[in-house]
Amino acid sequence: MFRRGLRKSRLTPGGMPGAEDGPMRIPRRTLLAMLPGAALSRGAAMRPRPTRAIPLLIGNWADPTILKDGEDYYMTHSSFAFHPGLLVWHSKDLRRWKPISRALLNQTGAVWAPEMIKYKGRYLIYYPAVEAGVSANWVVTAESPHGPWSEPQPIGAKHIDPGFVAGPDGKIFIHLSGGRSVEMSGDGLRALGEPRQVYEGWPIPEDWAIECFCLESPKLLFRNGWYYLTSAQGGTLGPSTSHMVVAARSKGPNGPWENSPYNPVIRTWSREEEWWSKGHGTIFEGPGGQWYCVLHGVMKGFRTLGRPTLLEPVEWTPDGWYRVPDRWPAGWERPVVAEMPMSDDFTGSQLGIQWQFHERFDKGRLRIEKGTLTLGAHGSKAGTSRPLALMPMHRAYEIEVHAEAAPGVTAGLMLFASPSDYIGLALTPEGKLLRVQEGYRRYARTDEPALPSSAAALRIVNDRQDVRFYYRSAEAGWKILQPSIEVSSGGALRAALFAYGAGEARFRQFRYTPVEG
Repeated sequence: MFRRGLRKSRLTPGGMPGAEDGPMRIPRRTLLAMLPGAALSRGAAMRPRPTRAIPLLIGNWADPTILKDGEDYYMTHSSFAFHPGLLVWHSKDLRRWKPISRALLNQTGAVWAPEMIKYKGRYLIYYPAVEAGVSANWVVTAESPHGPWSEPQPIGAKHIDPGFVAGPDGKIFIHLSGGRSVEMSGDGLRALGEPRQVYEGWPIPEDWAIECFCLESPKLLFRNGWYYLTSAQGGTLGPSTSHMVVAARSKGPNGPWENSPYNPVIRTWSREEEWWSKGHGTIFEGPGGQWYCVLHGVMKGFRTLGRPTLLEPVEWTPDGWYRVPDRWPAGWERPVVAEMPMSDDFTGSQLGIQWQFHERFDKGRLRIEKGTLTLGAHGSKAGTSRPLALMPMHRAYEIEVHAEAAPGVTAGLMLFASPSDYIGLALTPEGKLLRVQEGYRRYARTDEPALPSSAAALRIVNDRQDVRFYYRSAEAGWKILQPSIEVSSGGALRAALFAYGAGEARFRQFRYTPVEG
């Protein structure tokens, strides 16, 4: 996650075993880090291993958490300020993913990096909600990943990025950002006391281009008598080389921790690589005993896609560490398939699983019947209309819908990142077609044609961040509305339907079409 200033940089080495644990084994890299001026030479000497990340989900599927449950795999992500949130995905083979439920109807604040686990036969998703810079952690539970999911309840711990671990004595803990840990009640629903510092992180070389130290995303694994702590460092949306995956291990769930001699296990080493800012990793065992790291990254030059979910293989070394191998295992030659419905004819009675409202899900604003979505207006402009949005999953695509604005309502189609970062087309009740936008270049002259009525088909083509706008009234074919615009400087864009003012707008035949190979 992108969190400025939540923690000051601390370049001290991580905790080491004490005398009571026997002879201290200090990796060579850690010894070098303790020497004056060693960080510069150490950073210059490191080299990446020659594997590459494979995308599992294109789009802003950031901060992935994955659960292996027998032969099934479940995954969810940050849902930010869009609701319903915490979309749960399912796969049997990691190559084909299907959305099966949404675990969170509404939440005050932005929903950041979750942790999905199964404990005592029950499924739990921990997550932080952040509002006005203040974070609190919550949990939802279910008897099945398909739902229904419980109402959220606070666990009583601050900070972000919860990571679950159970100790040999039955005690359970949640690890949090900044290397903190807090003991939990036996059911995992309530923090017992305040989080305390248990890990200092890995000392990042001084000459590396990073955003911040930002120790976060603690994910824990118990294997062969060791607890492995996988963390993110370096900051998520700074320089292309900032984010990274680092590892440490201990004989106990709260340390003391020994940093891996293979750190950083995964990192973007150059902005020429296919994926920037790789980090926020979770280590898990895949089908056939092959181990992997699920993580996120930014597609080179495509920050408007957000942070897609990525996968890299890992291998275990004879001395009990994990690292990236020299090559991918066989069977990954074909692209991964995400079975997400993208177009919508609005022929059912329920809102499709692909849709989310910005800020708050409000069922009272929706009616779906006979192929028409009726959307209640909200706010006084497109950016504050709490639009209904879905996540694009391609670099190039077109979206299209037939929209009709009722008296008192302006309605339309847009690419939306936030109330201060959007661009689209709007129909007024008087039949005028407008460009609506915030956060992008405004041209001195923009076409605003008058239409025969307040109903028209609208189309937006996002061709690798070059965006064109089209419209079609009842009496004519498609016409382009100039100027077109380049949007690479914006945030993670979603396709969105909106209506603002007082009243309702109607939408039919929403189409999402990839236009790339």
